[in-house]
Amino acid sequence: GGWFADKERSGGGPLIDIGVHAIDLCWYMMGKPKVKSVSGNVYHKLGNRSHVKNYSFYKAADYDASKNTVEDMANALIRFENGASLLVDVSFSLHAKQDEAAIKLFGTNGGFEIDPALVIVTEKNDTILNIEPQVDHKGFNFAAAFQNEINHFIENIKNGTVPIATVDDGVEMMKILNGIYESSEKGVEIQL
Repeated sequence: GGWFADKERSGGGPLIDIGVHAIDLCWYMMGKPKVKSVSGNVYHKLGNRSHVKNYSFYKAADYDASKNTVEDMANALIRFENGASLLVDVSFSLHAKQDEAAIKLFGTNGGFEIDPALVIVTEKNDTILNIEPQVDHKGFNFAAAFQNEINHFIENIKNGTVPIATVDDGVEMMKILNGIYESSEKGVEIQL
């Protein structure tokens, strides 16, 4: 509801709201490889689903169905010049179980899930190992993550240093997001 559902004010739906963070996190963990192409789909089928009873998640006091102009779901395949790829699915509204969120990366030496719980999978002595680190939070700790971002920003200002996430990184993310929207609109893979 509200400005979240209005593309003129929000810029987009779950892709630009949730997807940007998932893509940015994975891209960072992959070593920020150069993007080669993007193929995406954007769907606007379900809307706010304010008719749903017994589940207040879909209720918004200021919801106006005529202003629900953002996508419900977006998915994309992002290809990188180094041969890696990233598959993304994000949604505000699906016919899916609650808390279906997951962020996973897989490589040649191992893989890991960062959300819903941190698990590392690797191989040693011809055996696959599932490693569950002993950490304060089993999954992604949003409060601590945002506080770390604020602290890092303040330290950069105090010390005159360059932040981990640069302006160029932000531009690259916007190229990816715009590429997904353009790919969906044109029905073709977009070369970046």
